[in-house]
Amino acid sequence: MSVSQVDGSASNSGSASNAIASNSAAGLQDEFLQLMVAQINNQDPLNPMDGTQYLSQLAQLSTVEGIQNLNTLQSQGNTLLDTQQVLQSAQLVGKEVSVPVENISLDKAESLQGKVRLSESAQSVTVKVTDINGQVVQTQSLGTQAAGDVAFNLDELPAGVYKLEVVAANGDTTQNYTPYLNRQVEKVSIPADGSDIQLQVAGVGSLSLFSVSEFLGEPS
Repeated sequence: MSVSQVDGSASNSGSASNAIASNSAAGLQDEFLQLMVAQINNQDPLNPMDGTQYLSQLAQLSTVEGIQNLNTLQSQGNTLLDTQQVLQSAQLVGKEVSVPVENISLDKAESLQGKVRLSESAQSVTVKVTDINGQVVQTQSLGTQAAGDVAFNLDELPAGVYKLEVVAANGDTTQNYTPYLNRQVEKVSIPADGSDIQLQVAGVGSLSLFSVSEFLGEPS
């Protein structure tokens, strides 16, 4: 005789399990004991319930309670990690980070420092900068490079909006890469919907914290 059959209930064991699972651990214990007492009182005297069935149901209750406790601990741990992440992110204001940049808006003349991440070696690597009109205003040849991070320093550019790209070539085969620039964090925003923490990066705009490839510290 199952718990779900007490008092002639027509509900199946699945719905009973769902009802129990929706309660708290303390509520589960209280409800289970009440159901067990009712089950004992209403069992068929000529066909009493086997004691091992009681032990089995008690074991199931302990398992459910244990899972709920683990879920509670996990939730508390996640909250702690989120809080720690927010506090650490707030300390990034005024610091430099390396972020992927395709377009940049400069309020004043400045030189740019960054890197490109090559997935494979290249016979020639070139950084190209174009202005808002599509005119090439600066190129820098980085020569032959092995796979990995390759640093570059661009000459001073006047205030304006620019597009940056890196082209790696092996013979007639070319591959475009997105450059990473060293830029200062101006503000940290925490979205109300719980999505990724956003960094307002100078000249670049709003980026996810997880788009940062490197934390560089104080501006050089």
